[in-house]
Amino acid sequence: MPKTALFVCSNQTHARMFSPVARILESGTPDGLAIRWLSLDSYYRHGAEGALRDLGWQEHSSLPRPRGDTGTPWEGGPLTRMRIFRQGKRAVRQVLRDIRPSVLVLGNDIGPLERLLIGQGRQMGIPSLLVQDGVIALRPVPAPPVPTPTRLLRALLVALGLRLPDAKPYGQNGADRIAVMGDAVARWLAQQGVPEDRITVTGQPRYDVIHALRHGIAPPDSLESLRLPKGQKIILFSSQPYLRYGMFPEAEAREIWRTVVAGVRGLGAGHHLVAKLHPAEDLEQTRRWLGNDFPSEWTLCRDVDIFSLLYRAEALVTFISSTALEALCLGKPVVRLDIRSLPEPIPYVEQGVALQTSNAAELTQCLRSVIYDEATRGGLARAYQAFLPAYAGPLDGQASLRVAREIEALARGST
Repeated sequence: MPKTALFVCSNQTHARMFSPVARILESGTPDGLAIRWLSLDSYYRHGAEGALRDLGWQEHSSLPRPRGDTGTPWEGGPLTRMRIFRQGKRAVRQVLRDIRPSVLVLGNDIGPLERLLIGQGRQMGIPSLLVQDGVIALRPVPAPPVPTPTRLLRALLVALGLRLPDAKPYGQNGADRIAVMGDAVARWLAQQGVPEDRITVTGQPRYDVIHALRHGIAPPDSLESLRLPKGQKIILFSSQPYLRYGMFPEAEAREIWRTVVAGVRGLGAGHHLVAKLHPAEDLEQTRRWLGNDFPSEWTLCRDVDIFSLLYRAEALVTFISSTALEALCLGKPVVRLDIRSLPEPIPYVEQGVALQTSNAAELTQCLRSVIYDEATRGGLARAYQAFLPAYAGPLDGQASLRVAREIEALARGST
C-alpha cells in the first residue's frame, strides 16, 4: 500500500504553496507517495477549496463539521471557540483514522485545528512538516496582559479538555520538522528553543514562480481583466483584514485607506492606485465599506495573481503583509506604513530595504523618491542583496523540490 502525504490547506495561499510540491511528488516513481488534500474551509472560510479546484486538484476532503454550523475562531466569542474546539477534535480524529496518512504537511501551526492535527498525528505516529507560508513576526507585538480571573478560567478549561492551551509563536507548536524560507527565521527559531536538527532552510515553493519571472522563464499572468490604464505608473497597495481579525478599530482601519489614497493622489496625474485585498477580505463588502473613500477610477481587486501585479507595479505600499518581501524579491521598492509605531515584523526599514511613512504627505514624498530618484532606488537595490538570502531564502526555482524531499524523508521514517 503506497504511503500518503496529506496536505492541510488552511487557506488559498497554502493551496498555491503546496501545489507545485505535490506535482513533484505526483510525478515520482509509481510506488511513490499518494497525494491527499484536506481543506479547513468549513471552519475558517479562507477559500482553500476554490483555489484547489483552480489549480486542478478536483479531489479533496473537507474537515467534517455538523451541517449548518457556522462561525470562525476569530469572529466568534468564547462559546463559539469552545464549540469549534470540540467539533474539530472529533473531526481531526475521524479524518486521520480514515486517511491514515504517512506524513502531515501544514503551512500553519498556530490555528486551533492545525494544532489538533499535529497533536493527534503525533499520538498516531504520523510525523508533521510545517512549511513557512509567509513572513513571520520575528518581533511580535506583546499581547495585552490577561486578567487573573480569565487566566484561571482558561487553565480550568484546558484541564477539563474543553480548550487548547494558548498557542506559542509560529514554529513552536510541536511540528516534527520545520521548513523555513531563509536563515534569519532558522536562527530565530533556534533562539526560541527549537532544536536545530528539526529546522531546514528550503526557500518558499511559491517563490519558484518569482525565479521564473526574474529570469524570463515564464511571463506574468495577463491583467487584462483589471483594465489598467495604459501609460500610467501603477502603485500597488496590499491591504489586510484589519477588521475581520480585529487588528484595528474601524476608524483606524479607515484612516489607513485614506492615508494611502491621499498619498498616491499627491503624486498627481499619471499614477494609478491598485489596491489588492487580502484573501480573507470580501471584495464587495470592502467596496461598500470604503464607499467614497476609494475613488471609483482606481482599481480594487482580490483574486488576482500578486506576483503579476508586483511585476507590473512601480512600488508597493503595505503595513505588515508578506507582499513586502515578495516585492523585494522582484526588485520593487517598498514603502511601509508605520501604524501606531508598531515594531516591524521583520526589519525592512532597519536594514535599509524599505522606506517608512506615517502620514499621507510623507507617503507622497517616499513614493516620489522610490519611483523617480535614482540614488534612492540604487541604495535600496544594494540593500536587497544581503537581505533577501536571509529572509526569503534561495530564489533558485528549487524550493518546491527541497520541500518535496523533506516530505519523502518523513514518510519513509513513518510507521
